[in-house]
Amino acid sequence: MIPWEPILVNLREREHKRPEYLAINPEGKVPTIRDEETVVYDSTIINEYLEERYPEASLTYADPHRRAKVRQWEDYGDNNFLRPAENIFIHGKGWRQFEPEQLQGFRQRILESLAFVENALGRFDYLVDRFTYADISFAPRVMILEQLGISLPQNLANVRAWIDRLRSRPTLHNLEH
Repeated sequence: MIPWEPILVNLREREHKRPEYLAINPEGKVPTIRDEETVVYDSTIINEYLEERYPEASLTYADPHRRAKVRQWEDYGDNNFLRPAENIFIHGKGWRQFEPEQLQGFRQRILESLAFVENALGRFDYLVDRFTYADISFAPRVMILEQLGISLPQNLANVRAWIDRLRSRPTLHNLEH
């Protein structure tokens, strides 16, 4: 595990747009990491940077075929799962409001994404046969589905077991909801 120190940023208070944060990241984007003199933002780019900088703590593969699978899952999670989950999350926090039909559409999209994940998990414990940043890309929201108003259907047993495996990982215990 790579040692790190979190710096929490209150998005509702727009701390990511304050001068002290903009001094670190002029784009004002979250998440951001600073590794010595290098500043990187965007979770996908951060994951790739950390893979290259700290290969001994790898969360992907050296093999280009499996590495591509990890990247595809991460992209799928961002575009088909995380965005609708984030919309429900920020609605629940009162940061932005959506119409009930929109929220239902977001929930439906999440369930469709999880059905897709269910099929992949029939072969493996994780999305690409071992824990990778593909799984991490889903973790912050998949672990709080009930808080998002989503009941996991019984036919998604592989997803349920995967979520339990994610919850049991010490590195994911402190995810902020």
